[in-house]
Amino acid sequence: MLIKSYRLILFISLFEFVTAQIGEVIWEENFDNLNNWLIETGNGSWGWGNGELQYYSDENVSISEIPGEPGNNGLRITGKQESGSGIVDQWGNPLNYTSGKVTSKSKVSVQYGMIETRVLVPDIDLGGWPAFWMLGTSNYSWPRCGELDLMEMGHTKEFRDLHDEHNGGNGNNNSTVNQMVGANAIFYADEAVNDGNPAGAASISWDPDDDYCRPYYNYQNLSERFLIYRIYWDPDSIRFAIIDNGNEHNFFTEIFPIDSISDEFNKPFFFNINLAIGGTLTDSYNLGDPGSGLPISLSLPANMYVDYIQVREWNGYGNIHVGPPYFEGGTYGLFTDTTPFDNGLIAGDNAEIYVWEGTLSEGSIPPFEGDNGISWSTTGAGWFGAGIMSIQPINLFNFGDGYLNFKIKIPSNVAFQIGIIDAWGNQSYVEFPAGQTRYGLVRNGEWGQASIPINDIRGEFIDLRMLSYEFVILEVNGASCEFALDDIYWEGGETVDVIYKDKSISPNQFILYDNYPNPFNPSTHISFSAPYANHVSIDIYDIRGNNVIKLFNKYVSAGRHSIYWKGINRKGSKVSGGVYFYSIKSERFSQIKKMILLK
Repeated sequence: MLIKSYRLILFISLFEFVTAQIGEVIWEENFDNLNNWLIETGNGSWGWGNGELQYYSDENVSISEIPGEPGNNGLRITGKQESGSGIVDQWGNPLNYTSGKVTSKSKVSVQYGMIETRVLVPDIDLGGWPAFWMLGTSNYSWPRCGELDLMEMGHTKEFRDLHDEHNGGNGNNNSTVNQMVGANAIFYADEAVNDGNPAGAASISWDPDDDYCRPYYNYQNLSERFLIYRIYWDPDSIRFAIIDNGNEHNFFTEIFPIDSISDEFNKPFFFNINLAIGGTLTDSYNLGDPGSGLPISLSLPANMYVDYIQVREWNGYGNIHVGPPYFEGGTYGLFTDTTPFDNGLIAGDNAEIYVWEGTLSEGSIPPFEGDNGISWSTTGAGWFGAGIMSIQPINLFNFGDGYLNFKIKIPSNVAFQIGIIDAWGNQSYVEFPAGQTRYGLVRNGEWGQASIPINDIRGEFIDLRMLSYEFVILEVNGASCEFALDDIYWEGGETVDVIYKDKSISPNQFILYDNYPNPFNPSTHISFSAPYANHVSIDIYDIRGNNVIKLFNKYVSAGRHSIYWKGINRKGSKVSGGVYFYSIKSERFSQIKKMILLK
């Protein structure tokens, strides 16, 4: 979903795809449950960066039988006209609309393949913006992470009229939002940076000369009926298509080639599905500025349905990863030359070292060990911040009882913080006050060693399974100094080879996974793997041992299963925040684990 962006493309011929092949199904989602999805809530920053007018609520997302298709369930996202307590934008201003959004971030990611989905959108009139799209899993901010939009509707009249001489259009500039649908790929390019596009977003649908962008038109309407959308994706190219009444139509005249500029598309992506209201794609107005467009005329409530998602091999390519990144264990090196480690980061390869907002410049202090070190001088900005960011999220959950170690040479009069940041944007820090010894750090003008327990630095909200910045240094008092860092690593990680690595699970092994997220609010997922078919029950207990709800009680097949708990008791009422326990029992296995509900 797009703000203003820039065209930067070299296409290749569609003819080159004729020899490529669709292979076996490697993953599919039939929406019998929401185990593979997180439900987004809130309004984001400036309406999710697009001036959208809705507040996303978990009450607007459900699994429902598809109308007219008895026995066939699908994802239902509902847009409503409503306001009330908590339905506000990022500044606390009241909003008049709610809707739904789900994401598979940390749940399911895909790299390459033929991805197909069957979607029904409502009559969107003016202001509806339904979309099925994907974002790169990398920790880079948008657009550097990359975006793939398999379908979105609600475009402005200007955009519809520009392209309506092709792909079903009649050239009369009379299409409605219900009669046109588009697709897009967005990535970062230096050449795309300008005053109107400071983020450097290059978009293949930005085509002011009407040369190659080919949104699909059908004057019998594309709303209130199912259509099939596809992306054909391998390491060399991407093609978007729609299937309507059995006929496949391409969204662009030629295939988009993946090269060194658009290398984002060689990384994994996760799914997003939502029904937005208003915003920059549409002719309706933007958040906070009623004069920027027309009033909303979308008839509400309105329902968007997604029947299924299917991923097949395409041209021999296709990868699926279920769950967060694989657990790391042992010692995890962030920046070290001589400390042995089991796995780690390498700046310029799978990690970046960033200085925030030009607050530091290169220093001259030699390394503590080896040939490489980090040395900085303050620039007089009144604060400084810097960190080591992994390009992809790193799972260091197994280091919960371990330590974050580092060497530092910094004047004793400088108070600073050391922290970590997860892929959801949560931050947590510990203090190193001026003139004090803390976590073993002695500052006497020489190099000192600090060792921070992970239990101290993780705080309440950090998701250790999805880390973005594994090390951050921050100073907020405006101290001027030169300092250096070296030998930075996590240690004490428990080694767990079987979790999320299905091929290494013993046929006789029953696994209860840690619930995710934890702590959580308002909901969490509980997963287990059964080595054989048997009866399984899962119960939730409060801290006093009272049974809150029997969450699951079924005969299951061998394999992995997930259950969704919305923090409610057996009467359907929401429970209070605090510590809860989930207990699993089968014929030959039982286990209890702890989780925390935040309110």
